[in-house]
Amino acid sequence: MSVTLGQAVLLGIVQGLTEFLPVSSTAHLALAQRFLPGFAQPGILFDVLLHVGTLFAVVVYFRSRIGATFAGIVSADAAQRRQAWKLVSLLVIAVALTGAVTLPLKRFAIEGMTEFRRMGFALVGTSALLFVAQRVGNARGEGGRTLEKMRPRDAALIGVCQSVSAVLHGFSRSGNTISVGLFTGLSRRAAAEFSFLLSIPTILAAAAVENVHAYRHRTGPVFDGVALPAYVAGMVVAAVVGYVAVGFLLKVVVSMRLTAFVVYCGVLGLLLIVFGDLLSSGVAGDLKVVP
Repeated sequence: MSVTLGQAVLLGIVQGLTEFLPVSSTAHLALAQRFLPGFAQPGILFDVLLHVGTLFAVVVYFRSRIGATFAGIVSADAAQRRQAWKLVSLLVIAVALTGAVTLPLKRFAIEGMTEFRRMGFALVGTSALLFVAQRVGNARGEGGRTLEKMRPRDAALIGVCQSVSAVLHGFSRSGNTISVGLFTGLSRRAAAEFSFLLSIPTILAAAAVENVHAYRHRTGPVFDGVALPAYVAGMVVAAVVGYVAVGFLLKVVVSMRLTAFVVYCGVLGLLLIVFGDLLSSGVAGDLKVVP
């Protein structure tokens, strides 16, 4: 199985945009793969590189925060050390609870990767969630707790709710976690920043689980050496587009201009509800994506 340069670039764009924008990367990657002429799922390495690209984007964007956290972990200043370890523990709590809820439902999640009608209902749910989050965010204004004042129960709730996106494909991970962060009382910026920081261990963990599973049950090669330039191109495009998407969404969340995403997810969801069964009947192959 192979992937062309054009397909790799297109999927890199889709991955970079939808991993962070609140529109569901799973639904969009599945749709893109569904309509690519002659598309066949490439080797495992291609999936890994696409997600390495988006991971690189968020790490570079938040390099100051990440660097300060690592420096704080070994700082001689007790207050800085305590704050750094607190952020790390919050991320661990959220990821651990996401995994605890998601792994037992893995089979259901895999089955949903080609169920476009199910994705449609989830996208409508994302639209409704973003609508409520926008109202909450606008009512609160610039107030709310910062990351420094975030509580373990906030991280736990975000982690549990993040698992909804991993199980019910079509629920946006970023939209879900940002909305729940706002509901717990975090400020707009804190909710967005925690969502982006949480994406780092979440994508790493999900990619590891999915790719180990794919490697153990593979029916083809891990990668096609001839197509390696296309694989790298997909990774680079995903990184560049993802970096732009992170900055764009951070500004959108801080200003609470989510109406376009509310409408987009609602319309796309309704279309998939109506035409989802037709789309699913034509799916061939294994559509592999990470939530």
